[in-house]
Amino acid sequence: MSTEKSKLYQKLYFANIDDCNCYPLSYHLNDAKIEQLNTINLVKAIPDNNNPDYIYCKFAGEVGDKSQCKKSICDAYSSKSGRGNCANRGRLYLHGEEVTFNVQTGDVLKESEVGDGMV
Repeated sequence: MSTEKSKLYQKLYFANIDDCNCYPLSYHLNDAKIEQLNTINLVKAIPDNNNPDYIYCKFAGEVGDKSQCKKSICDAYSSKSGRGNCANRGRLYLHGEEVTFNVQTGDVLKESEVGDGMV
């Protein structure tokens, strides 16, 4: 798998159970290194495939109705491939298990179940 393609499939994590935005592990590890932490607790982001009527708009930074994501309606619409999908259309994620990482190595130290599966 190429580096470009592997970036598309990176696992994402929430900083905590109350967070609404998720990021790749490298983002969280970088912050933890700056704060000189040895370990960091994150919450796995699980793709939400049960909400077909809603999307995450990366341009607006919020959840919106999928029917509003059209070139004729949205000024920020940018065709991703010419097939009717906007480049700003993102996925929705639910909170999964809490995971503890070693900040220096990025290795998983512990996993535990938290949250209610809702964002």
